[in-house]
Amino acid sequence: MPSNSHHFIRTEPVTGPGVWQASDFTDSSSWTEVLDEREIAELESALGTAKERGEPLGELSVDDFPLPTLSRRLEAIVDELEFGRGFSVLRGLPVDKWSVEDAKVIYWGIGLHLGVPVSQNAAGDLMAHVKDHSEGDLDDPNTVTRAYRTRSALPFHTDSADIVGLLCLRNAGNGGVSTLASSMTIYNYLLAHHRELLGIYYRGFVYDRRAEEATDEVPYYRNAVYGYFNGQLSCRFYMAQYIESATARSGIPLSDIERYALRLFQEIGAMDEHQISMKLQPGDIQLLNNNLVVHGRTAFEDQPGRHRDLLRLWLNTRKAREYPADFAAFRFGMPKTH
Repeated sequence: MPSNSHHFIRTEPVTGPGVWQASDFTDSSSWTEVLDEREIAELESALGTAKERGEPLGELSVDDFPLPTLSRRLEAIVDELEFGRGFSVLRGLPVDKWSVEDAKVIYWGIGLHLGVPVSQNAAGDLMAHVKDHSEGDLDDPNTVTRAYRTRSALPFHTDSADIVGLLCLRNAGNGGVSTLASSMTIYNYLLAHHRELLGIYYRGFVYDRRAEEATDEVPYYRNAVYGYFNGQLSCRFYMAQYIESATARSGIPLSDIERYALRLFQEIGAMDEHQISMKLQPGDIQLLNNNLVVHGRTAFEDQPGRHRDLLRLWLNTRKAREYPADFAAFRFGMPKTH
């Protein structure tokens, strides 16, 4: 396909299992994979193997974390993420009996069987704690904190990699409910009711890098919400607050129609018929395909002795889609690699 393929706008509805509504799922068992005792034992055995290697996480390979049985289930989960509904929850990791360091190694090993871990920030961190770091309010245009480091409610968005994984170590005393919607369903709704706005989503928005730009980069960048490449529609919609705070740094104001398009995207995703919600339990790993699913979160409050803490991985899958260089860009000056 020619290099300017990202200028094409899909004018036909998207079809397939990635186009879903809330009514397509009877309950949480529809998307949950529960680990059995043999698979847990296999993970703990692989933990021992990895610890014997004595290598830092970033140096471990799939061979250092052998999962002869569970790897087949993980391969099926990747297929579900890539070609199915686009999300899954792996349940049953006994994190209450593991140290945080052991949980990290096991989570990393699972990630290696799902894809290739990639950096999540300018510091090059490959695993991040999603918790309240008390660094300010996400809605404050002067803050440079990243959304995952706050307890704020988060609107629908995607992350930069193909897959985002969240391992719940502890959930919040109140709030912190995860919300999901199909970005393909949102697209079909836009196509049916607001076709005149599609060009705005394909052109995209300017985002604030939140002080994580490289030395040769400006502190903002533009990224499309939708891109149509090689016959596949993909979505990337980053945090709306980053769009608002980018206006001061870029000098590029948002028009009234752009603000309307931003608000409309959120409203369509949040429709009762489009949105599902889940509160992750300790030992759950939520896995989402950013090409197909947008996610959000309600605000949360920690309680004494009970502080919400999730471990995040960003993964590029080995079956991933290919994009032009100006779509699905990382915020940190690093190209998308597989």
